[in-house]
Amino acid sequence: MRWTRRRVLQAAAAGGAAVLLPWAGAVAQSGGTGLLRASKQALVLGNSRYKQAPLRNPVNDANGMAEALKSVGFGVALALELPRSAMQDAIRAYTDNLAKTKSVGLFYFAGHGAQLAWRNYMIPVDAEIADISELREQGVDVNSLIEGIRKAGNPMNIIILDACRNNPFGRGRVARLDQKGLSQLDAPPGTLLAYATAPGNVASDGEGANGLYTENLLREIKTPEAKIEDVFKRVRLHVRRRTNGQQIPWESTSLEEDFWFVPPRSLSKLADEEAERERKQEVALREKRRAGEEAERKRKQEQALREAKLAAEEAERKRQQELALLEQQRIAEDIERKRKHELALKEAQRLADEAQRKRQEERALQQARLAEEEAARKYKQELALREQRRAEEEAERKRKEAQALREARLAEEEAARKYQQELALREKQRAQEEAERRRTQEPAPGSKPEAKLVERQFQEELAIWEGIKASREPGPLEDYLQRYPSGRFSELALLRLDQVLAQLGEKKIQIVSAPENPYTKGTAAADTAYRVGDRYVYRRTDLLTKLERNPQRLRVTAITETEVIYNEGRFVTDLLGNSLRFGKGAVWSPNQTVPTEFTVGKRWETRFHIVTPKGIDAVLDLELRIAGREQVTVPAGTFNAFRVEARGWRSGGGTPPVAQDWKTWYAPDQVRRPVASEVFNQGAKGIAASNRNELVAFHQS
Repeated sequence: MRWTRRRVLQAAAAGGAAVLLPWAGAVAQSGGTGLLRASKQALVLGNSRYKQAPLRNPVNDANGMAEALKSVGFGVALALELPRSAMQDAIRAYTDNLAKTKSVGLFYFAGHGAQLAWRNYMIPVDAEIADISELREQGVDVNSLIEGIRKAGNPMNIIILDACRNNPFGRGRVARLDQKGLSQLDAPPGTLLAYATAPGNVASDGEGANGLYTENLLREIKTPEAKIEDVFKRVRLHVRRRTNGQQIPWESTSLEEDFWFVPPRSLSKLADEEAERERKQEVALREKRRAGEEAERKRKQEQALREAKLAAEEAERKRQQELALLEQQRIAEDIERKRKHELALKEAQRLADEAQRKRQEERALQQARLAEEEAARKYKQELALREQRRAEEEAERKRKEAQALREARLAEEEAARKYQQELALREKQRAQEEAERRRTQEPAPGSKPEAKLVERQFQEELAIWEGIKASREPGPLEDYLQRYPSGRFSELALLRLDQVLAQLGEKKIQIVSAPENPYTKGTAAADTAYRVGDRYVYRRTDLLTKLERNPQRLRVTAITETEVIYNEGRFVTDLLGNSLRFGKGAVWSPNQTVPTEFTVGKRWETRFHIVTPKGIDAVLDLELRIAGREQVTVPAGTFNAFRVEARGWRSGGGTPPVAQDWKTWYAPDQVRRPVASEVFNQGAKGIAASNRNELVAFHQS
């Protein structure tokens, strides 16, 4: 049954609910194309009036969220205090509307939620759960929402679940949960999934008018020009600090495009221009259709005239055909009479020719017998001569065969030599073509007009980071993360903030990530607990030639508060594993090619300088993402590893830009350093690097 206004009002009344009007009109968000041109629709649900464990803030949270979303251009359906059937109908109507309008969708739920067998359930106000197994029948499965979104095929979705409150069944009840909060779930394609706190943990209902999570979300949604990932990162930081690490919001994302709740003015202007262009196109299309209809009417009139003319011409043609048929019959009869006369003459001539042929055959037979006798005599003479010649020819043939065999062997050896030369030439040409293809895939950032502006902004951000990276107070680090939530040093800032807050006594909650959960690839934090004496050995291979180089042997010889030092200083990284120095070789400025936390779908970027011993200064710009988690087998064993992909450019240093294509596999819950890595770099002059490193052995304290 579909969720109509009347049905929701009836269902809500039966459950003591209050409902605001459903769908507001779709409002197109300003932007260029794609997501920013799509209309935006939201379904906001809030349940507070539970019989078993009532809550104070979900209705306030839902009302606040509805108003905030309307203010940024969403068409909002708001429903409060819904029983199970009304929740299901509301979700069905919402996903049907997304399928019809292809809008950007946002679903928000505030209320009780729980997990069972790795599935998450939103709890309606009419639920009376005495046993945990009843959760399936009385709760609303989040997977049903996700399945509806999948079928809708709209371009992007946001799912926000502020449903991690503790004790959803009230005190003294029979029901008990195996796990607190919600279960980890990887976002489906084109979706950002947000929880009020990390999976397996619980959130506060709040002391004010709103829950702590939604209170911060309402503020950040209205921040101009903030990308959606930055909105949720700022919310996470605020909530973490307010709760001293006891509530840390969590997201899983598979978004491929940027999205703003309040887009930049330049994009709004572009959206207006795009809308005007589409309006003009629609007017032109209508005019074209009208002209086409008029042309069709005239065509039909002309067609009727042509058909009448054709009918008259057809009648005349048939009359002429009948006259021609009579003439043909007369001619045929005359031809038949002449044919019979000619046949009689031909038969007489045939009989005369037959008699002459028989006489000639008899003379030829007699001559043939004489010739046969003469041929037999000559045959006997020639037979003896042929036998003699055959013996001579056989001897000559054997001599030539021996000579040909020797020449064939020489030719075969020469052909094999030329084939090997051609193979080597083709392989070299293929490598050059592959290098050229990779080089031309995308433009180098150094060629962009804004390159100087980007470098100036980077230097400003770097100066801020250099000034706070050793801070022992959380304030400067928080200020940086608020200003640059997706900054080029945000992963480093998060690591430092973790260290500072731990020293100040924060007991940070952890994500509950279970390998047996079928709905997620899981999450793992970077392991920074290096010990002096840790050892790692890597096999290094050229990807093109397959030739092995000398193995890389690393041993931790010292550890500072911020650095891990290998082989008495010949190689230095930060605590995450980002390279900093190569002995007397290159020096890398602060960078973040390794994240603090591994979750499939995570994206970030980094920019840093590499200075060689000769003073050559190059800049690397990389965009990184965790593309998957997979089984990887190397000489050291088999690992369940996250695959981090990095693509970008190396520019400067007086050389043409070089495209960077890196893949690195990490299993932080098994080994601190990478399991394997591949680097394929190429520029205008060809392939600059093509290496694969594999972990051969390791020892960790």
